[in-house]
Amino acid sequence: MNLKLDRHYLNNLLETRDENILINNIYNDFLENYSRNLKDYEIKHFANYYELFLDKLEIDPYDQDFRNLAKKYALNDFKKLDATKYIKNPYYQNIKLFNEVKFKNLSLRMATLPSYSAFIYKDITAKRDDYYREINHFAYFDKPFRYLELSQNDVTRMSITPHEIETMEESLNEVKGKVLVLGLGIGYYPYIASLKNEVKEIDIVEIDQNIISIFKENLLPQFENKNKINLINKEALSYLKNADLSSYDYIFIDLWHTPEDALVLYLKISNILKDYKGKTSYWIEKSILALIRRYLLTLVEEKLNGFTDKDYEKSQNENDEIINKLYFLTKNKKISSKEEMQELLSDENIKELILE
Repeated sequence: MNLKLDRHYLNNLLETRDENILINNIYNDFLENYSRNLKDYEIKHFANYYELFLDKLEIDPYDQDFRNLAKKYALNDFKKLDATKYIKNPYYQNIKLFNEVKFKNLSLRMATLPSYSAFIYKDITAKRDDYYREINHFAYFDKPFRYLELSQNDVTRMSITPHEIETMEESLNEVKGKVLVLGLGIGYYPYIASLKNEVKEIDIVEIDQNIISIFKENLLPQFENKNKINLINKEALSYLKNADLSSYDYIFIDLWHTPEDALVLYLKISNILKDYKGKTSYWIEKSILALIRRYLLTLVEEKLNGFTDKDYEKSQNENDEIINKLYFLTKNKKISSKEEMQELLSDENIKELILE
């Protein structure tokens, strides 16, 4: 990477990347250690949710550095959601489970999100004109919220929460024709897709026969358009490599739980599908691309610190391998303006870059 930019601009990019990581860690601390255990009397003690957030994390509300950071990331914007939108969702209305179902290491049950428990309800927004600052979107309900959950060995595999509904909405609005879905879960995406007249047939690829079995026994019979659904017990990558993908108009991929565990699989699938002519959609793709953007910014930082080709010749893990490949892909790029750097870091360019 041949960088001919103002050093102050580059420093701001790197500082924002570090702030993105810091804020992400702060949010995770709150979500994992405090959010699910809030008491009503605690809520009433504070003027707003942000004050409660600061108190639980023992952050001084008058710390000027943190106040500046909070303003950049809109940390005080915890949105109280109206549950009506989600309760009226067709899946909530029509797919019912009255008793917990256990099958081998799986459990299908109704779970409860406690009142005032915070959660991410949309994919991130990366602000291009603010050094690609990553804004998370947090919300809560002021009453307990019930939802369907599938767990495996007591670890959640899929749950129909506002996050799943919101992050799949854009794809569900555009899906049509013959559809391939990678990853079954508890069938939220194929159920909503099957309700559309524009969707004619849905093939669902799922590697775990136990998940298919519990779904076929308890959920699929409730699908109004179950005749559109075909279940295929295969490994996703193998299926993509061997199937006639030209028969599909649309492919939706949902094989991961977090952007971190998605990254390597996302890169592999993107390359398998690079010649596919139909439309593809990846769950939480913006968050996955944000991780790759951080790798590119690491390369910028290492360039400024004098790293050379020798530093990228060996890989000790998958993260190293990704960085090393990105280094050689971008090695000869000349970037001499803010606009060219923004182009390098854009979602569109990252998606093109990983196909090289």
